[in-house]
Amino acid sequence: MTHEEYIKVIISSVDKQGRLKSRERNDLEYKEAFGLNSWVKYAKSMAAFANNHGGYILFGVKDNPREVVGVNAAFSNFKQERFTESLNSLFSPEMLWDVGVVEFDNYSIGFIYTYEAAEKPIIALKAESSEKISSGDVFYRYRARSEKIKYPEMNRIIEDRAKQERERILKLMEAIRKSDTTNLGIVNYSSGKFSTPYGADVIVDRKLVLQVLRKAKYIKSGSFDENSGTPVLKVTGTIDLAEEVPVPDIEPDIQYPYLQKQLAEKLGIRANTVYALIWYYDMKSQKKYHMEVSTSSSGKQKTHKFSDIALQYLADELNSHKDESNWLTDIMEQYRQRNSRQEDTSNG
Repeated sequence: MTHEEYIKVIISSVDKQGRLKSRERNDLEYKEAFGLNSWVKYAKSMAAFANNHGGYILFGVKDNPREVVGVNAAFSNFKQERFTESLNSLFSPEMLWDVGVVEFDNYSIGFIYTYEAAEKPIIALKAESSEKISSGDVFYRYRARSEKIKYPEMNRIIEDRAKQERERILKLMEAIRKSDTTNLGIVNYSSGKFSTPYGADVIVDRKLVLQVLRKAKYIKSGSFDENSGTPVLKVTGTIDLAEEVPVPDIEPDIQYPYLQKQLAEKLGIRANTVYALIWYYDMKSQKKYHMEVSTSSSGKQKTHKFSDIALQYLADELNSHKDESNWLTDIMEQYRQRNSRQEDTSNG
């Protein structure tokens, strides 16, 4: 179920008085309005969700009484990059989250969804007096409240981490046992470190390691011609890493079919307007909207491709602001000023 589908289920289920049936709970929190100055409060809730099983903050929904009022205009100025920087300065490890707007019965509902953390616990890095956060605090979602974690839940997190670590070690030892060779090294793709059996370790940029793992063609030992054919990595045992590397099956021309100029044609606007909107909504930093594709063997020449989700998002934004005469003009002016600043910087 998508975010939009899930949220519509929640806000469409009402009682006889028209109030939402769904109360705040361990995966759901309501906020009547969005305010950038309240980012610490949102971060605290997000950390609590991440340490539990994930959850939503819905903006534009009153909690008492529980009714939809629509999100305020401030949510449209939400800057993911800045918010991410603020989150990472307050909590660690980094949390994964999505943000968006759902339209329902002439109301716009903003949301932030926080995924369950893969590496728990999420811990406060510094104190924030506004929300009574101290360095080292761990928050957990208890029904409708984000509170400091209690012993049973912390103990469960510790036990789960220990179990995961044991399972990773056992998988790695099994791979070593089946490798049938003493000339075995270990690649830690998180740090880019190659540990060799000869006492000499090598550190390689992590991005390079990931590129090799994703682009390499693997075949079974003995099933290729060593004298001809496509270069591959020969595997004598089982490919098994200390941690799995997620490699999505992506076809850029299918999942990301549009160039920026093609988006402009589809939307019936000028290409420069599309450039401004893509910049304004920071779409190139979001994988659901954008993918950068190399167009040369050297990798130096690149193009930007965009998804159907990006096209639909821009179409929705243009439609929702069609009656605001200055909306697009203001964005174009901000874009022009940004380009001017970049030119001044490069010339300086």
